[in-house]
Amino acid sequence: MEGFALPRFRQLPIRDRRTFIASRRVSPSMLTAVLDRTGRNGSAKLRSTFDEVEARLASHGFRVRWPVSAEIVDIPIMGATKSVKEHHTLFVSAGALRSVALDGLVAHEMGHMLLTESGHASHSPAVFGQIGRAVRIPPAARSVFGEAFNHMQDIYADDLSFLAGLDGRAYGFFSSWVKGHRDSARRDRWWNVGVSVSNGFALGNLVRHRIIDSEDKLWEEARSFDRRVRLRSVDEFARFFAALPSDPKPRTFVSGVQALADSMSRAHDSRMF
Repeated sequence: MEGFALPRFRQLPIRDRRTFIASRRVSPSMLTAVLDRTGRNGSAKLRSTFDEVEARLASHGFRVRWPVSAEIVDIPIMGATKSVKEHHTLFVSAGALRSVALDGLVAHEMGHMLLTESGHASHSPAVFGQIGRAVRIPPAARSVFGEAFNHMQDIYADDLSFLAGLDGRAYGFFSSWVKGHRDSARRDRWWNVGVSVSNGFALGNLVRHRIIDSEDKLWEEARSFDRRVRLRSVDEFARFFAALPSDPKPRTFVSGVQALADSMSRAHDSRMF
């Protein structure tokens, strides 16, 4: 067993550990620059979307305080954020720029920015160090646990991003997420456990925001994947993500990461069929 090596993208220095500053004052956008590295002239669209989402979150009292620069790049994921030295860099894929979900991506990444600025336990390098010392995982599971940890961070980012008025589209997004895993099974059992966690994240997020009920057909979609790979774990993972405390103390968050790791190990080692 080895220590839990967290994804480097989230292991970034945070010097300002104050809580969120709730302010309804009208102030200039924190987006200082947009660079389109794809040559598709998408800077204006990204800037206008950022400003719109920023205003929506500000109406709820949440505003990013560090300067933000954005880059439009050709990457296989929708987007990501890197935060260092009291500055955020928002990376947006060319595909996201063309999609109808651009505001959702920006809102989600802005959630990560707010969590980083506040020193939330899910985005704190000091807490990451505690996790690395406390959580033990088998070497074969490192990448799968890394993705699972990212899902924990994403739950908290979505708690904020949903305030931007995106909850009406959340079911469609996460429904496509789960259905997209139909044919993703592999012979690698750790991989299949990771897919079950991912499905649990999608369902738990919807439960957390009261968007899905227990009779929804999406549950059966996720359970059918579990059955195909001889698992019975997605409901447990969904309950875990739905019940994560909104503002955990560091010790509580570390315990949560350990609990998720333990659940994944049990799923991997179980032979229920």
